[in-house]
Amino acid sequence: MMYTLIPFLSITLPILVALGVVFLIRFLQKRDGRRSPLTDKLHHGPGEQLRRKLEKSSDDIDAAFMTISFVGPFLLCTWALPQLDWSKVRFGLGEWILTAFFVGMLAWAIHKFARAVSKRQRLRDGLVAELMTAQLLVPLASKGCQVFHDIPADGFNLDHVVIGPYAVYMVETKSRRKPGKGKQSANVDYDGKVLRFPDHVTSKPMEQARHEARWLAEFLRGAAGEVVPVVPVVALPGWFVNPSRGAHQSDVIVLNPKMHGTFTDMRNGAPLSDSLRTRIAYALMQRYPALP
Repeated sequence: MMYTLIPFLSITLPILVALGVVFLIRFLQKRDGRRSPLTDKLHHGPGEQLRRKLEKSSDDIDAAFMTISFVGPFLLCTWALPQLDWSKVRFGLGEWILTAFFVGMLAWAIHKFARAVSKRQRLRDGLVAELMTAQLLVPLASKGCQVFHDIPADGFNLDHVVIGPYAVYMVETKSRRKPGKGKQSANVDYDGKVLRFPDHVTSKPMEQARHEARWLAEFLRGAAGEVVPVVPVVALPGWFVNPSRGAHQSDVIVLNPKMHGTFTDMRNGAPLSDSLRTRIAYALMQRYPALP
């Protein structure tokens, strides 16, 4: 009886384990209780329906390719294994090595699968946050601003760049899920050095924004031929930012992207000339790759 279970388990065990991992991850996500702070509706961008159909077609291609790759070995094993006289099979060193290899590969695949599911959730949250920020920045066009999104830099990308009347703003969008219920759970305090979320404290978003703003300032200085004031901004869509006195003295602005007044503020004095704004926009557009 034991020998007849071996071929059955070798085929069904990985599938059962994968399903178990999926249900476990979903259970832990529901138990975690955190949820998105975004309450506004996300508008469709150009070609949104086509983009979703394209993603689905890619998933269908991957599924078909996996089926083609495994249907032959699967059917061969299903046919061949029951033909063996398992009562005469003896486990030696080679068989134990193969068993250890099987268990090791299964454990590695489960670990990679769980990490991929978690990464997919983080990427999805990040994408929705960037799309929401881009949507909230649209009204700036009526106030004389130009907005660019997802600009390739040197080994990283700039989420958003706003060319305002008096300065250029490098906007880094961050996605954070809020714990608990109610509006109070979406409050974050900013003292100019750290962000105090309800469940953690961090300074990394400001450090990243400073780094990217320095890169942008250096790039624009070379591309536009003169010094361009670049202000680092951290955008937290869906969050209520409570700035303290230190926040107003910091070089990094943290805000909900609904706060449009920041981008038209005269904090940097003299306005940017039309010629300089044109050169800045042209330089940013050159960063985008050509269509294949």
